[in-house]
Amino acid sequence: MRVIDRLEPEGMMLDHWRARIGWIHPRVNSDIEVYDFYQAAPKDVVLVVTHLEVVDSARREEVETSLALLERAVERLNLAGVDFIMKNGAPVHLHFGVDGHRKILERLRSASKVPATTSSQALAEAFHWLKAKRILLISSWRKESVHLADNLRNFLSAEGIEVPAVEGIGGRQLQSYEKLGLTPAEIYQNALAVCAKHHDTDAVYIQSGTMATLGIIDELEQKIGKPIVSSNSVNIWGSLKPLHVKVGPGFGQLLSSI
Repeated sequence: MRVIDRLEPEGMMLDHWRARIGWIHPRVNSDIEVYDFYQAAPKDVVLVVTHLEVVDSARREEVETSLALLERAVERLNLAGVDFIMKNGAPVHLHFGVDGHRKILERLRSASKVPATTSSQALAEAFHWLKAKRILLISSWRKESVHLADNLRNFLSAEGIEVPAVEGIGGRQLQSYEKLGLTPAEIYQNALAVCAKHHDTDAVYIQSGTMATLGIIDELEQKIGKPIVSSNSVNIWGSLKPLHVKVGPGFGQLLSSI
């Protein structure tokens, strides 16, 4: 488990943080998500991260093994004294469908001493908050993992949200931001090209916590004229909104709505 802080020169002590957010990641390589979190979060908010050590979320056996560690991960965050817990990683908690997600959410909230949710539940709540009923999904999932997009589509459908179109980011499938080598500017251009093909949706969801999307959302929204939600922005929104922690301007409609 990592306490990812950013102590200011004044010497702010850990017990003086306004809020301590606990994240459970499916795997260890969560640096992009953390980077985006600290772009938006106020300086007196700290992030505590623990992991389930998933390597390939498309493999059923590996997902089952990792989910057996869920309560242990929650207990680590309980002991860290966090104020809110977010279970990230839709491919893991949606692997077993809508009913599987419901059971995971129940386990998460039962084990947690503080309010808790999953990133998928936060995503559905974000679209309801934005009054968006038809979503364009721009996905980074590999072609052999197309069922992951189907799982997300089925979950959102159960929440009353339609996903009429799923597109890859720039026609390329990726496993990590670094491996693909896309800069935020390239992500912006690729997303803009995909959005130009679909005008009958209320909002756009850019899926992949391993892409640094937070810095392009505001400009992309202004360009296409509809809300843009990314994996990282919804994780931040879902973690800070319950604690009434506001973020600064420039990160899109969703985060500015807190």
